[in-house]
Amino acid sequence: MAKKKAVPKRKPAANVTLQSERDAAPSGVSRFPIVGLGASAGGLEALQTFLDAMPQDSGLAFVVLTHQHLGHVSMLAELLAAHTQMPVTEITEGITVAPNHVYVNPPGGNPKLINLKLYLSVETDAAIDNTKLKLPIDRFFRSLAEDQGERAICVVLSGTGSDGTLGLKAIKAASGFAIVQEPSSAKFDGMPTSAIGIGLADFVLPPGEMPAQLMLHAQTPLPATVEATDPLSDETLRKILELLRTRIGHDFSSYKTTTIRRRIARRMAIQKIEGPNEYIELLQHNADEIDILFKGLLISVTRFFRDAEAWKVLGERELCKLVESRPENYSFRAWVAGCATGEEAYTLAILLREVTERSDRHFDFQIFATDLDSAVIDVARAGVYPDSIAADVSPLRLSRYFISEDSNYRVRNEVREMCVFAPQSVYKDPPFTKLDLICCRNLLIYLDSDKQSMLLPIFHYALKPGGLLMLGPSESLGQHDDLFETVDKTWKIYVRKETVPDRPLPDLPARLPSTAGELVRDVTPAMSVLVTDPKMEAMVDRLLLVRYVPASLVVNERGDILHIHGRIGAFFEPMPGRPRMNAIEMAREGLRAELHASLRQAATQDAEVRRHNIPVRTESGHLAIDCIVSKIAHPKPLRGLFLISLRPTTETPLDPTSQTQKRDRGKGGRVRDLSPLERELHHAKESLQTANEELEASNEEMKSTNEELQSTNEELQSSNEELETSKEEMQSLNEELNTVNAEVQGKLFELAHVNDDLHNLLNSTEVASLFLDKQLSIKSYTHSASELLKAIPSDVGRNINDLKTKFVYETLVEDARKVLRTLNTKEANVESTDGRIFLMRMMPYRTLENVIDGLVITFTDVTQLRVAEELFANVFETIREPMLVLDDSFRVVKCNASFYRTFELVEHQVLGKSIYAASGNAWDNAVLRSLLEEVLPHEMAVENFDYTHIFHRLGEKRFLINARRLLRASGLPAMILLAMEDVTEKVKD
Repeated sequence: MAKKKAVPKRKPAANVTLQSERDAAPSGVSRFPIVGLGASAGGLEALQTFLDAMPQDSGLAFVVLTHQHLGHVSMLAELLAAHTQMPVTEITEGITVAPNHVYVNPPGGNPKLINLKLYLSVETDAAIDNTKLKLPIDRFFRSLAEDQGERAICVVLSGTGSDGTLGLKAIKAASGFAIVQEPSSAKFDGMPTSAIGIGLADFVLPPGEMPAQLMLHAQTPLPATVEATDPLSDETLRKILELLRTRIGHDFSSYKTTTIRRRIARRMAIQKIEGPNEYIELLQHNADEIDILFKGLLISVTRFFRDAEAWKVLGERELCKLVESRPENYSFRAWVAGCATGEEAYTLAILLREVTERSDRHFDFQIFATDLDSAVIDVARAGVYPDSIAADVSPLRLSRYFISEDSNYRVRNEVREMCVFAPQSVYKDPPFTKLDLICCRNLLIYLDSDKQSMLLPIFHYALKPGGLLMLGPSESLGQHDDLFETVDKTWKIYVRKETVPDRPLPDLPARLPSTAGELVRDVTPAMSVLVTDPKMEAMVDRLLLVRYVPASLVVNERGDILHIHGRIGAFFEPMPGRPRMNAIEMAREGLRAELHASLRQAATQDAEVRRHNIPVRTESGHLAIDCIVSKIAHPKPLRGLFLISLRPTTETPLDPTSQTQKRDRGKGGRVRDLSPLERELHHAKESLQTANEELEASNEEMKSTNEELQSTNEELQSSNEELETSKEEMQSLNEELNTVNAEVQGKLFELAHVNDDLHNLLNSTEVASLFLDKQLSIKSYTHSASELLKAIPSDVGRNINDLKTKFVYETLVEDARKVLRTLNTKEANVESTDGRIFLMRMMPYRTLENVIDGLVITFTDVTQLRVAEELFANVFETIREPMLVLDDSFRVVKCNASFYRTFELVEHQVLGKSIYAASGNAWDNAVLRSLLEEVLPHEMAVENFDYTHIFHRLGEKRFLINARRLLRASGLPAMILLAMEDVTEKVKD
């Protein structure tokens, strides 16, 4: 344990408890709300305002966390004690928290709450590292969430940085309560703004209004109590979930009911709503509350390298094995389901880079990170996190994989490009496939057992052989241990078993028909459809008319009537029971056997079958008819059907009482007519023979057909499996394409914003800019350049030499080619046709990869500057006193004509030389040096400096020198203006 800091002895304030009083603090008290107050720079005033408004008997306990380095003598406890009647105690090791007490973090301390006791981790002098970010607020808020759960309350006050943001997220994940100071009321708004940015704060208030809200919250029953006293009925819960589904498009009915009820009850408590029906009414009229409830149901506890030991086991052992089993230049695919704000996806990406670098392997990585909430996906895509992640990410990894920006860290592109983020429902949308790793931590615990049982077979299907599955510490395989083999029991890491699940894979969304039954429909036999067509009926009628058929039927081989021509009532009558249009069944006595035999015979031969003088029993007696059955060959649509023609004969039908008939006198002297029986027997034998032959042929055909069907069935089964696999792969591929498309759309949106910013920036400078490619063709130009260059949008792609510009600049093309060749910037003053002067600057166009890709030419209007310069030159030359301009090294830059006349000098004797060397060192005087080098740097001007010197040619001269520093633009060297008034003659007078 770190050595405790010796706290200086101080006289306690009247209401500051001593150690003996701390030990006497109430113990064994039942659970009560504990409030964590996080503050940093500017936080003292906020804390004092907060305590001024907080009653002393609120029943709450308060723990104050501030940023104070070890060794600092803190007076915070005394300062806060003056603003509250509650005892204010500095935290010591193992102190028990009691209600109506305030506990203050000592300098350098990192308190942690465990079972209502505070434990310190104080840095020793040797352990102080000023480069390491101290985050005591996040650390305590996390322990508060773990220890108190729904009773945890956090307050984020004024301060710089982002300490407290991640801790607030942990508080909300535990269904706690969070208040953040209104940034406009904070002296430093860094911490409040960062905490508000995650969108989870219950209230944003000034410090003076926070106690009233805390008291209302403390007096509201906790969700567990609400459920016991006023439970949500199943119908009420269904209505709330239906409102969520209508607004958000996601069904929460598969989430654990206890979790949903608790979070709904928490929102009801925050909104001060007593009855579920009132809350439903609020949801119906307030879409924002639905969005807040949605976020409340999806709060996930995530951070970089959460459960560091689990990631250590994965990175140092299991991933190494997996990488070694894959070939060089392998495309490694992983899926992080329920990625929230992306920390776990980036954690996995960092681990994969480290593993491949250690093994000296080159892989292509594609990490699909998905979540239900599109808002957190946007955060993950941005890859920007508060600087408080330094508590979870080592300094080496921070410098290697992150870029520090203000109070944030941005993920470097090499890690960012490994991840693809997109909204997705793990059980509603198709899964990704051919994966090497699936990371699904702390998602299954929120789903019911049915959805868990559905997801694990999907994960097994999505993984490649040897693929890894990583679950959260509180999750397990349940009844699916036949699909995965445990490789680390503590941290729930599994490897895919090469077994076929005994349970079918759940149907995926947007599924195609997978069985023949989904495609088969009851259809009428083909021939029946043909004859119901009016065109077919016309064909039948024409055929019958050609053959002069008085009464005829068109039937199929089974005798089913498809068409009737003429009056057939003398030959057929309906059978009792359900009506059936079958000629054989409807044939009258005497015709049935003949018709059945004729139809069979016609089916086996091409010639028509004729039966003569068939006695048919009718209602009026016996009628002799001829029956002709023939197979139809033409027209083609009727081929395969049979035509039955029936006509009465002129012959007399056989009379049962005729003497020419065979008789058999039986016993009793009765006469029986045997000829009809013999005829029927004969037909029966023929029919039986035909049937036997057909049966034998059918048996052979059935055997052959059965073998073909078996073969076809096997092929269909194989094809069906291939189609199922292809279908699922296509669905997964489509999901990947949607994910990539969403990623590209996000990047295009960002690019459009950057282009807009760049366009507005270029136009706001009012500097005419022209962008050329290597062939001096126009790529783009700013709005200011369109007037000078006389360019229109259609000129893009034309050569600069083809434009008629307003400049008198004949060597523009030659200078442009020279700059491309030498890569040296060229500047020149060019004049426009309307008399304006422009400073032209021509320089190479360099890409981010430092590749020369053309030229950039800018034109800055310096007309006013030239006018001012000319005016200055005229005034300078007009003044009768000697004047000169010096640079910051006291070299002469410019002299007027009076100077040359007075001292009888020419330009080459003075310009560019030190003032001290001019006129035979006449100005090399200690007093003058002091004036220029010591006085002027601090004073803007020196007036009437009296200087007398004996000049070589002029003799003794006396001058009054006036000196002034010239104001110039930032970055330009300083200059000095000297004016000399000759007072030699005036003194003599």
